[in-house]
Amino acid sequence: MHVEGNAADPHHRFFDELIKRLKEEQQADIGLALVLEAHLLTSTPTDDAVGQAKDAILKLAAERAVRLKSEVVR
Repeated sequence: MHVEGNAADPHHRFFDELIKRLKEEQQADIGLALVLEAHLLTSTPTDDAVGQAKDAILKLAAERAVRLKSEVVR
């Protein structure tokens, strides 16, 4: 969920390029990059962007913990 901005806006271009590089980086955490893209790395973040990002990160961490626990149980 990336908030679209003016393509000529230097902030918009910067954030788009940053997200693109994060997604291409082999060692990058894609799930976290997607959270950052959706909530923080935008030229027009919402008033509650930090809270939404925190909630999304906690959800991501919980999902990973469940997945990891199920892998250990095997």
